[in-house]
Amino acid sequence: MYVELHARSAFSFLEGASLPEQLAQRCGELQIPALALLDRDGVYGAPRMQLSAKDANIQAHVGAEVTLSNSLLKGIKRDIRYPLLAETQAGYQNLCRLITRYKSREKKKGEGFSTAEEIREYSRDLVCLSGGEEGPLAAALQQGGIEAAREEMETLVSIFGQNNVYVELQRHFEPEEEYRNRAALEIADSLRLPILATNGVSYAKREQRAIADVFTCLRHKRKLDTAGRLLGRNAERYLRSPSQMEQLFRDLPDAIENTAELSRRLQFSLENLGYEFPKYPVAECDSVDAFLRRETL
Repeated sequence: MYVELHARSAFSFLEGASLPEQLAQRCGELQIPALALLDRDGVYGAPRMQLSAKDANIQAHVGAEVTLSNSLLKGIKRDIRYPLLAETQAGYQNLCRLITRYKSREKKKGEGFSTAEEIREYSRDLVCLSGGEEGPLAAALQQGGIEAAREEMETLVSIFGQNNVYVELQRHFEPEEEYRNRAALEIADSLRLPILATNGVSYAKREQRAIADVFTCLRHKRKLDTAGRLLGRNAERYLRSPSQMEQLFRDLPDAIENTAELSRRLQFSLENLGYEFPKYPVAECDSVDAFLRRETL
């Protein structure tokens, strides 16, 4: 059974096009048993995901994409996002500490960063994925080739532990992505790391790609007709059904099986914190348009 372990919501600085409620509802419709929400540098959508997941009879996993100003490796200078999942309450606390450090350096929204030293300090009970195009493996591969990517993954293992690093594979029918996947498989095999299929979800349904494009234009202050390659190449970053993902990764069944295995490990829930979360009226969360009218992104 497939579990989606890397999704963004509309709380992700105009990079996700669906509300947590929409993602949870769609998971219920597709019979996806759990979803991990990894918004960018925050867990803002986690309470709403927890509530809506309960209504949809699915499990909500907590995580975030934590931004570093550069790679853990020396010489790679660019913002890199480390997808982190909270395995326990201690892991959640460490994730929140990293986000707090990020926020302490944020002069403009979305422009803070954490440091490699902080990642090392607060790594306990966090599971790290290698990420998609904004992740550490992609950055190291692009700037230093496969050996640099292998060294980056070795560094992650030294920080998080052998059992807490997963080599992430995504398939959106993009040539550069397949090149990265081939390198990732070689690295996973040489370092004996588990592989993990995700769809890098940015919207619940394929037709919401249009909303994602509008958000991209807002983020980059462009018009749709001049955005060009800033827009997504296709509409593949939607919540796929388990059968669709199994077909997409039919040559790599372990990548699918490992999603369920990892999901079982992620026992932390916001309900563990012992307090009730306020529920938004349905009228206030039934569309992204309504959401943007009442929330500050």
